[in-house]
Amino acid sequence: MAELVATTGTPAYVYCAARVSQNVARLRTALKSIGAPTRLMYAMKSNRYPPLLAHLRALGLDLDVTSPGEVRHALNNGFEVRQLSFTAGCLSRADYAALAGWPEIWINADSLTQLRRIAEVSPGRELGLRINPASALGYNELVSYSGSKASKFGVYRDRFEEALELAAGSGLNLTGLHCHAGCGFLTPQLGSVERVFARICEFLEVAPQIKTLNLGGGLGIPLVAADEELDLTAWAALVRRYFGHRKLKLCFEPGDYLVKDAGALLTEVTQVERKGDRLFVGVNAGFNVHPEPAHYRLPLIPAPATLRPEPPQCVTIAGNINEALDLWAEDESLPAVREGDTLCFLNAGGYGASMASAHCLRNEMTEHLLPPIQPGGFDVEQISDANQRAWDELYASTAELVWGHEPLPFLAGFAEAFRQVLKSPSRLLDAGVGEGRNLHFLLDCGADEVHAMDASTHALEKIPASLRSQLQLRVGDLAATGFPGEHFDAITLLDVFETLPNAEAVLAELYHVLKPGGLLLCNIPGHDDGVAGQDMREIGDDSFLYQSTYYYRFIEPEAAQLLLENAGFEVVHSGRREWREAPHPGFRDEEHTHVSHVLLVRRPPQHRG
Repeated sequence: MAELVATTGTPAYVYCAARVSQNVARLRTALKSIGAPTRLMYAMKSNRYPPLLAHLRALGLDLDVTSPGEVRHALNNGFEVRQLSFTAGCLSRADYAALAGWPEIWINADSLTQLRRIAEVSPGRELGLRINPASALGYNELVSYSGSKASKFGVYRDRFEEALELAAGSGLNLTGLHCHAGCGFLTPQLGSVERVFARICEFLEVAPQIKTLNLGGGLGIPLVAADEELDLTAWAALVRRYFGHRKLKLCFEPGDYLVKDAGALLTEVTQVERKGDRLFVGVNAGFNVHPEPAHYRLPLIPAPATLRPEPPQCVTIAGNINEALDLWAEDESLPAVREGDTLCFLNAGGYGASMASAHCLRNEMTEHLLPPIQPGGFDVEQISDANQRAWDELYASTAELVWGHEPLPFLAGFAEAFRQVLKSPSRLLDAGVGEGRNLHFLLDCGADEVHAMDASTHALEKIPASLRSQLQLRVGDLAATGFPGEHFDAITLLDVFETLPNAEAVLAELYHVLKPGGLLLCNIPGHDDGVAGQDMREIGDDSFLYQSTYYYRFIEPEAAQLLLENAGFEVVHSGRREWREAPHPGFRDEEHTHVSHVLLVRRPPQHRG
């Protein structure tokens, strides 16, 4: 912690990319049990830090945005217009004009007024409508957007038919509903969730044209020791019971659930002093840096970076803003701290920096993303460079084909799937083509253009001339191909994944250049592969150097599938394949068994909503 603070200073937000990935994976697992098509978006208003957005984009999430400014920020950070869903109220003329200029953005109108105004600037637009179930939900009343007291959000049931008639009469194509009733619900609030779902069904019964239902976010995390963690399985079961049987695409747009417990705010203790009957611990950050404890009664967990043997003390933790409201915690049992100590506030990843202000002209905070820790602590860039040089030298070391000329034996079973997706005009990419072992098969799949890419110049030079004339060749990095988005109808990544230190980045790039509905075929060896354990030097969990030179990664089928799903792909087929491989000149002298988990996945087709 001392090293981290020396780098970041205070006050500083630090976000853990690995924790965000875990949260996304956990939620995706729950969504799979619903039995309906789903779309997972991230509520950008909770944290818009660009490196964090890049990480979420790499995980395959779309975005929930709430203003033209957020739209521009999303586009500036690599998201595409069609990946955005817009929900906001009380829009201005400038807002409507901006939205009219982005016809691919899905809009959830928040009111009858919005329906009328959108029809004026975007006639015929397909869109959704935010509804208000008039049922309370949330961690506390300050973050409940519905209930007995009328709120500004959405259209209530008593005016819903009027809204439907207005949309139809204005020429709008209203095919979606949106409902976000509150934030931070946990297991004890699942009864309230069920009541909200029942109310939503009342809207659906009179709107048979609805194809998309957005259930918002609101999933909470425990904020104090007494809180009971949200039972995701029980929540998903409720979603399935109420909506799984309906022919709907279900959308979800969590913010806090993905980032809140992935962030900490680091502060410096500036004073420890008794005033009246209270012991105050002062820190160099106030509600201008993170407003939730003071304004929303959503506590953060204070945790000293240094633990001392003295007994805990009952303290009030105060910020440095000249307002009586500026208290982080009252009557908090805290291990002893001293001036100059670092005091961390946990669960600070959401609605902190994104809501920060310059009140009192104090806005000195910084933000930092801690990247996923690599196994063994190796440097990915350094390993990647050395690995690329090693493979290139291998291809240059022999005039023979290292891998032979026979395609991988399992490919024939996927020929029809490829021919179905490669309808003219179409493009196919062999990512990591090497010497072209699989090109005879790929050139027979019907693509109008076959592209072949590899990082090794020497490998590409060894592709037979009879094949080269039918290809478009490119030397380059699979994590940054240079191809435009949605360029290919199908991609293969064959006998390549295990050699990639930056596999997650490569999967994100391949997702980007693959068209919606396009196929990716890859094989990923596990620990039962014939190469595993043969002259392998372990450099981390699942990661090895073969002959102390070539990077290899062996992961189990479940982990392989999760990697692809985290990148945004849908699994079409998966299965174990085993075959015998001939010796590979310069690489492995003996015949051996090759075992891989073969996955055919697709980028989900583009649906509005």
